[in-house]
Amino acid sequence: MPRRLIALFDGTWNKVKTHTNVERFWRLVAPVDAAGNEQVCKYVAGVGVKPGVEHMLGGAFGLGLSGNVEEGFQWLSKTWREGDEIWLFGFSRGAYTARSLGGLIRKCGLLKPDGTGDVTSAAVDAAYKLYRNDLHPDDPAMLAFRAAHSREVTIRFIGVWDTVGALGIPGVASWFPFSRSRYSFHDTDLSKIVQYAYQALALDEHRPDFKPTKWTRPQQTLAPGESPAAWKPEQVEVEQRWFIGAHSDVGGGEQTDGAGHKPDTLPEVTLAWMQAKAKGAGLVFSGDYVPASGAELDVPNDSYGEFMGGIYKVFKQPFQRVIGGGVNETIDPSVWLKWYAQSEYRPQSVETAMLADLIDLGSSRVA
Repeated sequence: MPRRLIALFDGTWNKVKTHTNVERFWRLVAPVDAAGNEQVCKYVAGVGVKPGVEHMLGGAFGLGLSGNVEEGFQWLSKTWREGDEIWLFGFSRGAYTARSLGGLIRKCGLLKPDGTGDVTSAAVDAAYKLYRNDLHPDDPAMLAFRAAHSREVTIRFIGVWDTVGALGIPGVASWFPFSRSRYSFHDTDLSKIVQYAYQALALDEHRPDFKPTKWTRPQQTLAPGESPAAWKPEQVEVEQRWFIGAHSDVGGGEQTDGAGHKPDTLPEVTLAWMQAKAKGAGLVFSGDYVPASGAELDVPNDSYGEFMGGIYKVFKQPFQRVIGGGVNETIDPSVWLKWYAQSEYRPQSVETAMLADLIDLGSSRVA
């Protein structure tokens, strides 16, 4: 019977029991659907979870990113059978990982097992090196590689919470360009093998090194509910929705609100949204996640002021995220609920977008 293979990649320094949306989403997935089809999950902790030097290097420079991409690729190559669906999820650098894995699969396919039924680490390393070269996925050399060594597959769903850093590596790595060149995105476009793609974006994140990496390429995308053009069957349904809060308010984790008083309930809003989108695409859950009453009225974290113990703001000016420029951006209704309920909540990015006639007050659609 066909299965759903679900790979979930957590954010920097995040692992089991840190209560990110990636972890909570993973625990909501049912092991089997009503028809008896298995839903097999692979959870991968974020970079920097090991103690000591690796903890620091993983956080600062993204050490371990390539390994996480390769781990997911090897697992899928070993596990996938004809008819299985592929689902990818991630938060922060885990979102980078999920999207990079999608690019790797587009370019190299899923590797065929060897004569013993295994997919070796050496074979995965070789495929990853090909992924990092400048060849287009449809270059004759890549077509020949996939024909000889791989299975061509589609990706049912990519769901990410706040992919950050234009090159995938936010934070102090901005002061060390060598780390960015090593781990930079090769292609942030959605490829034709993806069917559904959703991203939750943080309105109230003001660290300049945490600029969101949006999906582009509108000629190959659809708004939710829009019918694909008959002449372009590779179009993907995509939505990028803005939510209240800083980076961790969207992706979750072990933190309190900006005043340090209580557990942060803002991530519950984006968790419920992502679950609804995945459910609509066919993923089955043990139950529906319901955010706490009034979750959208919670106080966003002051990630800019508190980052690196306050040292960060000494060297970096606050940054206002820009609404617009990505494909199929929307504003979540919770933003307007908070806007009307709390007169002090006036995100500059929203006001700028209204002045530019990109959005209307109370509207969800971004022009």
